[in-house]
Amino acid sequence: MYEDRLSEERREKRAAPRPGHEVPGEDLGRIISLSDGVFAFALTLLVLGLTVPSLTGTAGLSSAELSGRLGAALQQDWAKFLGYVFAFVMIAVWWTLHHRIFRLIQRYDTVLMWTNMAVLLEVAVMPFVLEVYTAYSDTQVAVILFAVMQAATGLTINVLWRYASHGHRLVDPKLDDAEIRYIAIWGLVTPAMFVASIGASFLSVDAAEAMWILSIVLRRWGRKYGSS
Repeated sequence: MYEDRLSEERREKRAAPRPGHEVPGEDLGRIISLSDGVFAFALTLLVLGLTVPSLTGTAGLSSAELSGRLGAALQQDWAKFLGYVFAFVMIAVWWTLHHRIFRLIQRYDTVLMWTNMAVLLEVAVMPFVLEVYTAYSDTQVAVILFAVMQAATGLTINVLWRYASHGHRLVDPKLDDAEIRYIAIWGLVTPAMFVASIGASFLSVDAAEAMWILSIVLRRWGRKYGSS
Protein backbone atom coordinates (compact mmCIF):
# COMPACT_ATOMS: atom_id res chain seq x y z
CA MET A 1 0.00 0.00 0.00
CA TYR A 2 2.66 2.44 1.03
CA GLU A 3 4.77 1.66 -2.05
CA ASP A 4 1.76 2.06 -4.36
CA ARG A 5 0.90 5.42 -2.83
CA LEU A 6 4.52 6.54 -3.11
CA SER A 7 4.65 5.55 -6.78
CA GLU A 8 1.44 7.45 -7.49
CA GLU A 9 2.83 10.57 -5.80
CA ARG A 10 5.97 10.34 -7.89
CA ARG A 11 3.94 10.05 -11.10
CA GLU A 12 1.89 13.11 -10.17
CA LYS A 13 5.04 15.02 -9.36
CA ARG A 14 6.53 14.18 -12.75
CA ALA A 15 3.28 15.18 -14.52
CA ALA A 16 3.10 18.52 -12.73
CA PRO A 17 4.70 21.42 -14.63
CA ARG A 18 8.21 22.21 -13.46
CA PRO A 19 9.19 25.81 -12.63
CA GLY A 20 9.99 27.55 -15.91
CA HIS A 21 8.47 24.71 -17.94
CA GLU A 22 5.91 26.00 -20.42
CA VAL A 23 2.39 24.65 -20.51
CA PRO A 24 0.55 25.40 -23.81
CA GLY A 25 -2.35 27.81 -23.29
CA GLU A 26 -5.76 27.65 -24.88
CA ASP A 27 -7.00 31.24 -24.60
CA LEU A 28 -6.06 32.72 -27.97
CA GLY A 29 -8.13 35.88 -27.41
CA ARG A 30 -5.23 38.22 -26.64
CA ILE A 31 -3.12 36.94 -29.54
CA ILE A 32 -5.97 37.35 -32.02
CA SER A 33 -6.96 40.78 -30.66
CA LEU A 34 -3.39 42.08 -30.92
CA SER A 35 -3.05 40.66 -34.42
CA ASP A 36 -6.31 42.18 -35.66
CA GLY A 37 -5.31 45.51 -34.16
CA VAL A 38 -1.97 45.56 -35.99
CA PHE A 39 -3.60 44.58 -39.28
CA ALA A 40 -6.24 47.28 -38.86
CA PHE A 41 -3.64 49.91 -37.93
CA ALA A 42 -1.52 49.04 -40.97
CA LEU A 43 -4.54 49.29 -43.27
CA THR A 44 -5.36 52.69 -41.79
CA LEU A 45 -1.80 53.99 -42.12
CA LEU A 46 -1.74 53.12 -45.82
CA VAL A 47 -4.12 55.94 -46.65
CA LEU A 48 -1.77 58.51 -45.12
CA GLY A 49 0.41 58.08 -48.18
CA LEU A 50 -2.34 59.69 -50.25
CA THR A 51 -2.19 63.48 -50.20
CA VAL A 52 -4.54 66.10 -51.55
CA PRO A 53 -2.98 67.78 -54.63
CA SER A 54 -1.63 71.25 -53.88
CA LEU A 55 -2.51 73.70 -56.64
CA THR A 56 -0.69 77.01 -56.97
CA GLY A 57 -1.58 80.10 -58.96
CA THR A 58 -5.29 79.45 -58.79
CA ALA A 59 -6.26 83.04 -58.13
CA GLY A 60 -8.70 84.31 -60.73
CA LEU A 61 -9.39 80.87 -62.22
CA SER A 62 -12.95 79.95 -63.01
CA SER A 63 -14.55 76.90 -61.46
CA ALA A 64 -14.18 74.98 -64.73
CA GLU A 65 -10.49 75.87 -65.04
CA LEU A 66 -9.82 74.94 -61.41
CA SER A 67 -11.65 71.67 -61.90
CA GLY A 68 -9.54 70.91 -64.96
CA ARG A 69 -6.28 71.56 -63.12
CA LEU A 70 -7.42 69.44 -60.17
CA GLY A 71 -8.35 66.58 -62.49
CA ALA A 72 -4.94 66.75 -64.16
CA ALA A 73 -3.20 66.72 -60.77
CA LEU A 74 -5.20 63.70 -59.66
CA GLN A 75 -4.33 61.87 -62.88
CA GLN A 76 -0.65 62.40 -62.15
CA ASP A 77 -1.14 60.59 -58.84
CA TRP A 78 -2.72 57.47 -60.37
CA ALA A 79 0.34 55.39 -59.44
CA LYS A 80 -0.17 56.29 -55.77
CA PHE A 81 -3.82 55.25 -55.90
CA LEU A 82 -2.94 51.98 -57.62
CA GLY A 83 -0.17 51.26 -55.12
CA TYR A 84 -2.52 51.98 -52.22
CA VAL A 85 -5.19 49.62 -53.57
CA PHE A 86 -2.72 46.83 -54.19
CA ALA A 87 -1.05 47.18 -50.77
CA PHE A 88 -4.51 47.20 -49.15
CA VAL A 89 -5.42 44.03 -51.03
CA MET A 90 -2.18 42.30 -50.02
CA ILE A 91 -2.63 43.10 -46.33
CA ALA A 92 -6.20 41.85 -46.66
CA VAL A 93 -4.86 38.64 -48.23
CA TRP A 94 -2.49 38.06 -45.32
CA TRP A 95 -5.18 38.89 -42.77
CA THR A 96 -7.56 36.43 -44.43
CA LEU A 97 -4.93 33.67 -44.32
CA HIS A 98 -4.00 34.56 -40.74
CA HIS A 99 -7.68 34.49 -39.75
CA ARG A 100 -8.20 31.14 -41.45
CA ILE A 101 -5.35 29.34 -39.71
CA PHE A 102 -6.18 30.78 -36.30
CA ARG A 103 -9.68 29.35 -36.66
CA LEU A 104 -7.98 25.95 -36.72
CA ILE A 105 -5.35 26.58 -34.05
CA GLN A 106 -6.62 25.71 -30.58
CA ARG A 107 -3.55 26.20 -28.37
CA TYR A 108 -0.44 28.36 -28.25
CA ASP A 109 3.08 28.27 -26.89
CA THR A 110 6.05 30.63 -26.86
CA VAL A 111 7.25 29.66 -30.33
CA LEU A 112 3.83 30.32 -31.81
CA MET A 113 3.56 33.70 -30.07
CA TRP A 114 6.97 34.90 -31.29
CA THR A 115 6.37 33.63 -34.81
CA ASN A 116 3.10 35.55 -34.81
CA MET A 117 4.96 38.64 -33.59
CA ALA A 118 7.26 38.29 -36.60
CA VAL A 119 4.20 38.31 -38.85
CA LEU A 120 2.91 41.47 -37.15
CA LEU A 121 6.32 43.14 -37.54
CA GLU A 122 6.20 42.56 -41.28
CA VAL A 123 2.61 43.78 -41.54
CA ALA A 124 3.32 46.91 -39.49
CA VAL A 125 6.14 47.97 -41.82
CA MET A 126 3.95 47.68 -44.94
CA PRO A 127 2.91 51.37 -44.96
CA PHE A 128 6.58 52.41 -45.10
CA VAL A 129 7.25 49.93 -47.90
CA LEU A 130 4.28 51.35 -49.81
CA GLU A 131 5.61 54.90 -49.35
CA VAL A 132 8.92 53.86 -50.92
CA TYR A 133 7.20 51.99 -53.72
CA THR A 134 4.77 54.76 -54.69
CA ALA A 135 7.58 57.33 -54.66
CA TYR A 136 9.91 55.20 -56.80
CA SER A 137 7.59 52.70 -58.48
CA ASP A 138 9.61 52.75 -61.70
CA THR A 139 12.82 51.63 -59.97
CA GLN A 140 13.97 48.07 -59.43
CA VAL A 141 14.97 48.69 -55.82
CA ALA A 142 11.46 49.80 -54.83
CA VAL A 143 9.89 46.84 -56.64
CA ILE A 144 12.27 44.37 -54.98
CA LEU A 145 11.63 45.89 -51.54
CA PHE A 146 7.86 45.51 -51.97
CA ALA A 147 8.22 41.96 -53.28
CA VAL A 148 10.59 40.94 -50.48
CA MET A 149 8.19 42.16 -47.78
CA GLN A 150 5.22 40.33 -49.31
CA ALA A 151 7.20 37.12 -49.73
CA ALA A 152 8.56 37.36 -46.18
CA THR A 153 5.09 37.88 -44.72
CA GLY A 154 3.61 34.96 -46.59
CA LEU A 155 6.50 32.66 -45.70
CA THR A 156 6.34 33.60 -42.02
CA ILE A 157 2.62 32.84 -41.88
CA ASN A 158 3.36 29.54 -43.59
CA VAL A 159 6.05 28.72 -41.02
CA LEU A 160 3.58 29.56 -38.25
CA TRP A 161 1.01 27.16 -39.72
CA ARG A 162 3.51 24.36 -40.30
CA TYR A 163 4.76 24.65 -36.72
CA ALA A 164 1.26 24.68 -35.23
CA SER A 165 -0.05 21.82 -37.38
CA HIS A 166 3.00 19.54 -37.35
CA GLY A 167 1.90 16.38 -35.60
CA HIS A 168 -1.29 18.28 -34.67
CA ARG A 169 0.86 20.09 -32.12
CA LEU A 170 -1.46 23.07 -31.55
CA VAL A 171 -4.47 22.24 -33.71
CA ASP A 172 -7.47 19.99 -33.28
CA PRO A 173 -6.22 16.37 -33.19
CA LYS A 174 -9.17 15.47 -35.43
CA LEU A 175 -8.25 18.02 -38.12
CA ASP A 176 -7.99 16.33 -41.50
CA ASP A 177 -4.41 15.83 -42.71
CA ALA A 178 -5.48 16.79 -46.24
CA GLU A 179 -6.64 20.19 -44.99
CA ILE A 180 -3.33 20.71 -43.19
CA ARG A 181 -1.36 19.91 -46.36
CA TYR A 182 -3.62 22.05 -48.53
CA ILE A 183 -3.07 25.16 -46.40
CA ALA A 184 0.66 24.50 -46.15
CA ILE A 185 1.14 23.98 -49.90
CA TRP A 186 -1.11 26.73 -51.23
CA GLY A 187 0.24 29.09 -48.61
CA LEU A 188 3.52 29.02 -50.54
CA VAL A 189 2.07 29.99 -53.92
CA THR A 190 1.81 33.73 -53.33
CA PRO A 191 5.23 34.09 -51.65
CA ALA A 192 6.77 32.03 -54.47
CA MET A 193 5.31 34.38 -57.08
CA PHE A 194 6.77 37.39 -55.29
CA VAL A 195 10.17 35.69 -55.08
CA ALA A 196 9.94 34.95 -58.81
CA SER A 197 9.05 38.58 -59.47
CA ILE A 198 12.35 39.63 -57.91
CA GLY A 199 14.15 37.69 -60.61
CA ALA A 200 11.83 39.09 -63.26
CA SER A 201 12.62 42.64 -62.11
CA PHE A 202 16.14 42.26 -63.54
CA LEU A 203 14.53 41.97 -66.96
CA SER A 204 11.53 44.27 -66.58
CA VAL A 205 9.98 46.15 -63.68
CA ASP A 206 6.59 46.00 -65.40
CA ALA A 207 6.84 42.21 -65.76
CA ALA A 208 7.62 41.89 -62.06
CA GLU A 209 4.56 43.96 -61.15
CA ALA A 210 2.40 41.86 -63.51
CA MET A 211 3.47 38.75 -61.60
CA TRP A 212 2.07 40.32 -58.43
CA ILE A 213 -1.37 40.43 -60.03
CA LEU A 214 -0.90 36.85 -61.20
CA SER A 215 -0.20 35.78 -57.62
CA ILE A 216 -3.66 37.00 -56.59
CA VAL A 217 -5.27 35.14 -59.49
CA LEU A 218 -3.42 31.92 -58.63
CA ARG A 219 -4.41 32.23 -55.00
CA ARG A 220 -8.06 32.60 -55.98
CA TRP A 221 -7.78 29.62 -58.31
CA GLY A 222 -6.17 27.62 -55.53
CA ARG A 223 -9.12 28.26 -53.22
CA LYS A 224 -11.53 27.00 -55.89
CA TYR A 225 -9.35 23.97 -56.55
CA GLY A 226 -9.19 23.10 -52.88
CA SER A 227 -12.94 23.36 -52.42
CA SER A 228 -13.77 21.14 -55.40
